[in-house]
Amino acid sequence: MRTNEKIISINKRDINSVNEAFAEFMRLSENEFNDRSKKDPKLYKGLSPSKLEEVTRDLLKDVAPLTPFKPEDITLVAGHRFPDIMATDYCGVEVKSTKDDKWTSIGSSIVESTRNITVENIYMLFGKLGGSQPEFRLRPYQDCLSEIAVTHSPRYLINMELAKNETIFCKMGTTYDELRKSPEAIDKVRRYYRNKAREENKLEMPWWITADNIETTQSFNITLWNTLPEIVRDDLQIKCMILFPEALNPARCQTKYNQTTLWLCSYNQVIVPNIRDFYSAGGQITHVNGIAIKPAPQVFARIVKYAGGIKKTLNDPTKELMMLIQDYNPQLLDNGNLYDNWLKICLQYAEKEKIPLEEWIKEKPIFTFSNNK
Repeated sequence: MRTNEKIISINKRDINSVNEAFAEFMRLSENEFNDRSKKDPKLYKGLSPSKLEEVTRDLLKDVAPLTPFKPEDITLVAGHRFPDIMATDYCGVEVKSTKDDKWTSIGSSIVESTRNITVENIYMLFGKLGGSQPEFRLRPYQDCLSEIAVTHSPRYLINMELAKNETIFCKMGTTYDELRKSPEAIDKVRRYYRNKAREENKLEMPWWITADNIETTQSFNITLWNTLPEIVRDDLQIKCMILFPEALNPARCQTKYNQTTLWLCSYNQVIVPNIRDFYSAGGQITHVNGIAIKPAPQVFARIVKYAGGIKKTLNDPTKELMMLIQDYNPQLLDNGNLYDNWLKICLQYAEKEKIPLEEWIKEKPIFTFSNNK
């Protein structure tokens, strides 16, 4: 495409030519931005994000006559759409900035629910407004996304100095287009960070956000366990016992409750002030149906209490629960059904304590407890 041509419409045959022309348009615009900033740094120093969007639109209009793009086609998109500026139906520019003297910032949501459905080629205009003189860079959008973090939603982290092989997409073994077009994008990213933590032997949880709740009205407030309705506490107790059976091990271990604690906080925004009470409050079991026994850990009474609910839950698991099981307790997916595999884990703990757990679960006896834990 020659520079004296004007872009009127785009078909598959024109895409490569349009991409080349847009790359040149962005190169010229970056040079123009920095030339103007050198001449009048104060003009850009204190720009708000919305004002920078307007300035960028106007500058692109000024540069457009040197390219095949029409000034009148360059529009600032209203209503917080993505990207911020359209140069044609096919090309756009997302505008980000920082008041600091650095080339990094938090970017846009990975979900891109407000994306213009026609745009395919997006550049990032990044304004580094700190330092002695504001500087500007324009790069292909996907080439400057380094990681993903969570504020109120999963968002890309921007690094304008990033090498192409250091993007989050390279790390995940995918591409920007593959990820953004996937209906399971949230789950893929969450699983990537979960596996990464495992490989690095780190006790970390990926964010609680899933593909199902990313845009719901779920509360983002932290809640104390004892303020929850009983039905909610029972549901969470069941899920914790399914996902983190190591907490059911009566053997003393300082770390056995760590996964449960992290998951309740990161995924459910719930804090349990004393996580041990989650499983051991009420003292040891001293009598079963009125008959004295060798004192047994309280946790086996909890297993008996919730075994029916756990069986019902595992016999008809939700999609979300299956996702969580795959992440946190994949051994339940081995041969056999989910509940049987869960029960086998509990029976292994019971056998060491010489507890007839399977019998207790079937009979649901009445337990008497000591006051000492």
